[in-house]
Amino acid sequence: MKIHVGIIGRHAGWQILLQQEGLPFSFASEDVRPDEYSVLVVGNDANERESEAVRLYIQAGGAVLCSASVESRLRLATDRRIYLDYVKTGNCSHFSSIGSIDIERPCHIAWKANDLESRRGLLSAYIGPFDRGHIIALPFDPSELVVDARSEVRSFYSPAGRLPFETVSLVSKGTLRLLTSECLEILHHRRGLPYVHLWYYPYGAKSIFCFRVDTDEGSKEQITALRQLAQRNSIPMTWFLDVKSHISYLQVFAEMKDQEIGVHCFDHIFYPDVESNIANVRKAAGILRKYALEVKAYAAPYGKWNAEYGKALAALGFDYSSEFSYDYDNMPCDPGNGMLQVPVHPICIGSLKRHSYTDENMIRYFDFVIRRKLAAREPMFFYHHPRDGHEPVLEWLFEAMRRQHIASKTMGEFSAWWRRRMKISFACESTANNIHLGLQEHVNDDIFVHITKPDGTEAIVPRAAQITLETVRWESKPAAFLFPDDFLRQRRFNYRIPLIKTTDALHRFFVR
Repeated sequence: MKIHVGIIGRHAGWQILLQQEGLPFSFASEDVRPDEYSVLVVGNDANERESEAVRLYIQAGGAVLCSASVESRLRLATDRRIYLDYVKTGNCSHFSSIGSIDIERPCHIAWKANDLESRRGLLSAYIGPFDRGHIIALPFDPSELVVDARSEVRSFYSPAGRLPFETVSLVSKGTLRLLTSECLEILHHRRGLPYVHLWYYPYGAKSIFCFRVDTDEGSKEQITALRQLAQRNSIPMTWFLDVKSHISYLQVFAEMKDQEIGVHCFDHIFYPDVESNIANVRKAAGILRKYALEVKAYAAPYGKWNAEYGKALAALGFDYSSEFSYDYDNMPCDPGNGMLQVPVHPICIGSLKRHSYTDENMIRYFDFVIRRKLAAREPMFFYHHPRDGHEPVLEWLFEAMRRQHIASKTMGEFSAWWRRRMKISFACESTANNIHLGLQEHVNDDIFVHITKPDGTEAIVPRAAQITLETVRWESKPAAFLFPDDFLRQRRFNYRIPLIKTTDALHRFFVR
């Protein structure tokens, strides 16, 4: 039986999600059979001929992931429309390790919904049999949500009390990807098949640590102190330079060894028009190149992003950028412009300082984030500003990575590896005792494969043309992350957002 996902519909969002997961996939024709496609993912844009092909596929025992809107078409029935700001999972959910997914759009409730609870307690998704096959019908089309470019100020949960906030992608694409991954795994297992995909990190590592530095107005002394901290801890950092602020001592960055230098800005401004922003980037990059600094990475002031700006940056030759108004707490992806987005966790020490956090409370916050990320198998991508200090918190963070045996890389190193992973196309076939992989000859040895079985066990193994299941060391999958009872208070009104924003506006007015 082939392990191969077929895409029905034309939305590019499915490609983003399936590339992130590292699955063999292709756009399917109207002749789809369960022995050729282990699962079909069906977009809202599927036409009636395609819908009929899906009906025949599922009647023959196939498995389908789709929206409730598509499910109603397959059933030739009506559905219920509702606006969902978010959905949440509980301890009895199939997706208990996800927590919540921010949506903020009109959705459809699945027939006989039995999972994914809305704010009002209404269940919205269906997981179960459909005719002779299996279906998961979500209240939305994941391929539409994953390319949603809206952004909004969001609060983030903290066990330390006051909730930090940041302007981030309105749709929580990291939890959306995790939901999609778990749906695909469930559907393969419901068919009695193993779930097989490329692992997310080199050599089967459980995660990777990247530390990004936005140098916003940092002094020479602050930059030097942070550089010395990196040296003491053997941390290869990625520095995005606020060039104008360091114009008199840029040689300091040129002399950094084992560090990555990227462009943040010349003037720390995000302009309303693309042309002014690109001129700002060109000016900064041009100055850095005079110091023999090859800059291939970019991070926008304030984490701002839009599709037109992304295309313009790609045309300048950048390999990747990192803006949390596009995405955060997620795997890298190509949003469609050829330049990777490498998401980071959007809350930094500076965010916590604004809420008067002590070192102890900052450590409590980052400890919670790290434990949740480990459970979700997310990368450990964090960022910092030199002027924000709190060196003991950084020392704790670096030691936490060492204790967990998580290797440190620059963002550029990991994005280069991820590009190699994205380019891998392979065939996968499951028999009673073996997994057969049709991998290209030039695939590097650092590419591993993740296999899970319906009995709840898993293995992360080196790639091979044939993997004999009896010789693999199987282990139980990690336990689901237990969210605190008050986790969803991050969704409530946070009075500190208007308070701090008003204070910032008054400060800017009087400074001018």
